[in-house]
Amino acid sequence: MSTITLYTSGSTDKPKKVTHSWIYLQECARWSAKEIGLTSDDIVLDVFPANTIAHWTITAFPAFLSGAQYVSSLFGTYTYPELFNRVKPTFISLIPRHLELLLGTKGFKDLDMSCVKYMVTGSSKIDQSFIDEFKNRGVQKIANWYGMTEAPPPVMIGYDSPTFDLATINQNRWHVMFKPLGEHIRLAECMINGVATGDIFDMETMQFHSRKDDADGKTWKNNF
Repeated sequence: MSTITLYTSGSTDKPKKVTHSWIYLQECARWSAKEIGLTSDDIVLDVFPANTIAHWTITAFPAFLSGAQYVSSLFGTYTYPELFNRVKPTFISLIPRHLELLLGTKGFKDLDMSCVKYMVTGSSKIDQSFIDEFKNRGVQKIANWYGMTEAPPPVMIGYDSPTFDLATINQNRWHVMFKPLGEHIRLAECMINGVATGDIFDMETMQFHSRKDDADGKTWKNNF
């Protein structure tokens, strides 16, 4: 069976190597297209390189499967606002690092993003301020997807909030549990189908907290 090897972003610790089959990636892309609600009337703006899971299961493949117009351009801090205005996308995916870079640019300050019906984010801890920056620019729905590289489609989702909705877990066919960290009952490590992710969550707020100090970035063997 043909496979593809990708890497996690490394935004919270050492990147993990993940191998998926092509058939599995296509299945995930179909799920994403359905969740996002992509149709042939949509315009997808993709800023992720081809070695990322976002490119395959969130932007490119879902666009192709739904017949949406697809525009690909690597992210540029000063060129993104101009590109956005030209394309007027209905779907985008950006991560917190993108926002950090955009906030200092003149073109992003008054950017009207009301054409965006759905935006996916993730890869690191999401603050409410990140969500507010895009909601204030008119983005209609922002979805925080967790576990996109290791176990796409996402293990769980938070809508317009850094808080994950546990009800979304049941949609994605994963057995997810949270293992308390010793005496720190409030903090727990996320386990997916019995595999430790190294990702720590605050169980009171249901938000991503941090990566374990001893997370070694070893290969994630995805046999799901």
